[in-house]
Parts: sequence; C-alpha cells; structure tokens
Amino acid sequence: MIEARLKIRMPETCAVAAVRAFNRAKVKLLDAAPYDSEGVKSLLQIESDACLEEVLSALNYDTVEDISKVSESKAKAALAVHQCIPARSILEAGCFIKSARHTEEGVEWDIIARRSSLIKLAKILEEKNYSFEIKRIGELTSEREILTEKEEEILEYALVNGYFDTPKRVGIRSIAKHFGISISTASDMLRRGMKKVLRKYFEEN
Repeated sequence: MIEARLKIRMPETCAVAAVRAFNRAKVKLLDAAPYDSEGVKSLLQIESDACLEEVLSALNYDTVEDISKVSESKAKAALAVHQCIPARSILEAGCFIKSARHTEEGVEWDIIARRSSLIKLAKILEEKNYSFEIKRIGELTSEREILTEKEEEILEYALVNGYFDTPKRVGIRSIAKHFGISISTASDMLRRGMKKVLRKYFEEN
C-alpha cells in the first residue's frame, strides 16, 4: 500500500466550488461514498472564523442532506452530489480517500491505495480528460507516524498564522484559544506533530 497526493482540477459540479470565493474559509473532505451513477455522498468539515453562516448559505442546498454546527466557526455538512468525476474515479479505481482540500488550482486529494489502483486511477482520469498532477507518493507509513486530524489542524494554523516566524505573529496562547483547548494541550500537540513530521522527513531523506 502507498500514500499519494494528487492535484485534480476542480469539477464544475463540485458542491464546495462556491466556497472558494471566501478567502478565510477552509473546507476538508472527511469521507466519501459512491452515489447514483457518477456521484458521491460526502462529509465535509467547513471552517471560517469570520463568515461561517455566509459560507454555509453559499452551498447548493439541493445537494445538502444535513448540516451540524460544531462551534461558531466550524460545521460539518453531509452532501449528495449527482456528478463528481474526480471523487468517483478515485473510489472506482479501488483507492481510499484519506482527505481532500480545495486550492486555487483545484482539489488536492490524499489517498491510500495499491500501486495497481493508482495506475488504474491515472488511466480513468486520462480517459475522462481530467488533468491531474501527482504531488507526492511514498510507502504507507505506520499509524504512529501519521498526524491526527487535530495535530494537522494545529500545525497548519500555527504555520499559516506565523507561529514559526521570527518574530512570532501568533503565540501558543492564541493557538490554544482558537481551538478551545488549554495552553499545555496545544503545546503538547504542536510538539508531537512536529516530531512526527521531522521523523518522517529524516527517514525519507
């Protein structure tokens, strides 16, 4: 089994395409399953510090099955999309979707698959005229080396908001407040996450 990150252009029918207009909104695919002949059912995590309600209202509510607000800045939405070629292709090739994030150029998919399944996926996307790029590929790491969802969120937030800058633009107290956790917990999760990232880097290099 291998891990890979693919960048695939955003499909026109993507349920979260409208969210790209909100620079401060983050959307992450948590799970997906086949739906109809070409569609998928998706569980999304949507996060926005400033305009969550506005972001949620931008979704096509014909596709929305359920929305649950986790906090004032975060919600989870279950969507049924009748056509999503990239996601459906990944599933049909026998790959597992670990997560997905939208970017300016398209969607970056983190997947787990056999090499044969990844080759099959590439052929399916080529046959359907979908441009894609393999950003990263490597052997599947052990569970202890994979970042937890919360560790990934905290590390990404710290990086984007300048925790690692000199001088720092955000401190550990602000990070803890943002995630609603104690300072000691935030510090511990940052250290654990950084240790996993560094271990993986040095083992691969």
